[in-house]
Amino acid sequence: MATNKHAQIRYTILDRCFSNFNRVYTYDDLLNEINEVLIEIGTEGVQLRQLQYDIAYMKSDAGYRIELDEDLKHYNKRVFRYKSKNFSLASHPLNQYDSEQLETTLAILSRYKHREEFSWIEELIPRMEQAFDLVSSDDNCIVSYQENFDLKGREHISVLFNLILKQKQAKLEYEPYGKPIIEVIICPYHLKQYNNRWFLFGFNELYKSLSNYPLDRILSIDELSTSFKSSETNWLDYFDDIIGVSKPEGALPINITLKFTENRINYALTKPLHRSQKKDKTDVSGKTITIKVIPNPELYQLLLSFGEDLEVISPAEVRVEMRRKITQMKEKYEHA
Repeated sequence: MATNKHAQIRYTILDRCFSNFNRVYTYDDLLNEINEVLIEIGTEGVQLRQLQYDIAYMKSDAGYRIELDEDLKHYNKRVFRYKSKNFSLASHPLNQYDSEQLETTLAILSRYKHREEFSWIEELIPRMEQAFDLVSSDDNCIVSYQENFDLKGREHISVLFNLILKQKQAKLEYEPYGKPIIEVIICPYHLKQYNNRWFLFGFNELYKSLSNYPLDRILSIDELSTSFKSSETNWLDYFDDIIGVSKPEGALPINITLKFTENRINYALTKPLHRSQKKDKTDVSGKTITIKVIPNPELYQLLLSFGEDLEVISPAEVRVEMRRKITQMKEKYEHA
């Protein structure tokens, strides 16, 4: 069955309609759903004949082998709905055409994996190949990834991505820790994952400043039609001088000297704490490194995670803050 550049868009819309058991979709309804999207993206709509071709292709062995309830009618009009409530294209294996398209896409992406700004491709490619069965192996799994499928806020990622792409202002219903729910008007700029958690960065209209919001604290998102303030931040290097996502306004990176025990120095050398990490050549034992970052909560969380295997040598202010935190921790165990 012939396809064109908008076929995948149409299949996705049809899949959504066929999966909706709370609404009736006739030919006219399906055409309206498809053409509304196609016209919105600046292309022509399709006619009934193309829709019939699309449905026939989705039902075929070359397509997705979908099964529709053939007996449904509404006022003598044919109604389209999956036979099973549990079926969707997302849970269905790729057909040969889609597999070939995906393999071609991954091959193109692999050309750019050595460029610094596309370093994430190195992880993406094997993950996609394994997820969509594009590789064969006698093992049931080659690579495992850290995931938190119960993480709140994951459902907001695609919504926010599209708002950023379209440069649309948004109203967030946001619940700070231990505080009442508030409404936030924001120009969304950037999504960042850190420590298996997602954060939204954007311009806060009330405070007239850049702010970040954990997605798990966002309750709802509404698109606004008000004017959008464009980002002046270079997001490619915004995080270069910090660990994590917190960047104190106006702060500058400082050199921090860290000394590890024999047991942990190799861990730090093979998994650098930060891109600025260097070995301190003045330490003949080879157990001292330096990093140049802006101190923030994530830095102290990382340093404290090494426990007794790490000592902050300098500067004094970081050493004092570590001592304060360790003292607070010690007080909690005085009567253990």
